[in-house]
Amino acid sequence: MRDYLIVFAVLVLHAVSVSVAPEIGMALSYFFFGAFGVAAGAAAVHRALTSGRRPDPRWLALALTMALWLCGVALSARQSYVLDNANPAPGDSMFFYIIYVVPALVTLSSSPVAARKRWALGIDLVLACMLATLFYARVFALVTMEGAAGRPEAEAIATMLDIENIFLAVAATVRLLAAERQRDAVFYRAVSIFFVAYTLVVGYYNHFVALGDYPDFGSSWDVMLDIPFAAWLLAARRGDGHGRVRWRPPVFLVRFVQSASPVFMALSVLTLGLMVMNDHPGLGMAACAAAVLGIGLRSTLTQVSLVEVESRLTARQATLEGLAFRDSLTELANRRALDATLLTEWHRTVERNEPVALLMIDIDFFKQFNDRYGHLEGDECLRRVASALATRIGRGEDFLARYGGEEFAVVAPATTLAGAHQLAQALRDTVQSMGIKNDGSPYGIVTVSIGVAVGMESPDAGPLSLLQAADSALYRAKAGGRNAVAAA
Repeated sequence: MRDYLIVFAVLVLHAVSVSVAPEIGMALSYFFFGAFGVAAGAAAVHRALTSGRRPDPRWLALALTMALWLCGVALSARQSYVLDNANPAPGDSMFFYIIYVVPALVTLSSSPVAARKRWALGIDLVLACMLATLFYARVFALVTMEGAAGRPEAEAIATMLDIENIFLAVAATVRLLAAERQRDAVFYRAVSIFFVAYTLVVGYYNHFVALGDYPDFGSSWDVMLDIPFAAWLLAARRGDGHGRVRWRPPVFLVRFVQSASPVFMALSVLTLGLMVMNDHPGLGMAACAAAVLGIGLRSTLTQVSLVEVESRLTARQATLEGLAFRDSLTELANRRALDATLLTEWHRTVERNEPVALLMIDIDFFKQFNDRYGHLEGDECLRRVASALATRIGRGEDFLARYGGEEFAVVAPATTLAGAHQLAQALRDTVQSMGIKNDGSPYGIVTVSIGVAVGMESPDAGPLSLLQAADSALYRAKAGGRNAVAAA
């Protein structure tokens, strides 16, 4: 509330001062214009520096907008007091009153997809320089340094101001409606409030006050020009609105506006290029070409950036999936991968008309091994057994996984019970031949017990039935003395 009272008091002070001292009313108005412009620029810099760990460049761009507008005020004062020029539209000040929108337009044309890409900034800066050149050509095609030659030229300048202010007001409002983050909403709200107010106030002032039979400047009407900057100050000083319910844009609207926002700059260059075509055909054609090439190049590079991001995400997803289905100790597939593979192969048995075999493998007396040699040696034993099993499995379609603890499992598609039993014996012999010392075992070395089961998909059985059968067979192999193979 205090900010509102202070701003209102300054507006009243401006109106009263020019009414009480009309002989210096113009000087007073220039002072208040400058004060509001400096305060608006300072508020933008303050928001940039307090917006996070790094200054927000968008607020700095708005500070530059205010600085360019202040240059226009300074040049207007120079025309009035140094050059004693009473023309309402001197060329130098008009140029800055028009070009001040370029930094704001750059921020409104920014796209989150390419926000941190140098090439995007480069394209925007090239288009911004082209836009400034077009503004210069257009302004000085209508007026000279001394000002407008007559009312038609002055009205043309006022109309040009109206067009650019309306465009900026619409662009800022669209970005506000599509802002999905609170900090973006705060920024675009302040920009939208300023340009909507500036469009209305300056449009009325130019057409009905300044061009209303060329009245003397320095009257109470000048207070109108303070209003957009007062609104900007109040909007920029407002908090981020945490906890407040606000408009939540549809996702489609957000993505559409973010994707289409770079068109704002190119459209401005294209429109102004067509406007200067009669007076400067070469510059107009160059501007049209720059607009088309700029938006085309930006779209292409953005697409390349998106493809790059998609490829990186796909690779990262593959890595994460590999980690999710991989046992970190043995580098074999884990229980989750085993379940998925078993389910797939179980359903393929009808298609192949051949059963699938499941081998459950358990390291004998592994607890005694850990107790005697320690867990680090136990981990090394698991790795060596896993490596030996993986080496012995001959067929590429056979699937080996660590089931959990000291247990392993093999899914062998299109394998009969006899074939599965033969594979199990080969695996048992391989582990036994390694001769890993285990004084906690009656065999004196590390051995394995293996349970074998085969099955096919049917209404009465599922992969869980096969798993239970293989587990029961493993139990019988262990109950029979271990270092053995048992079949369901």
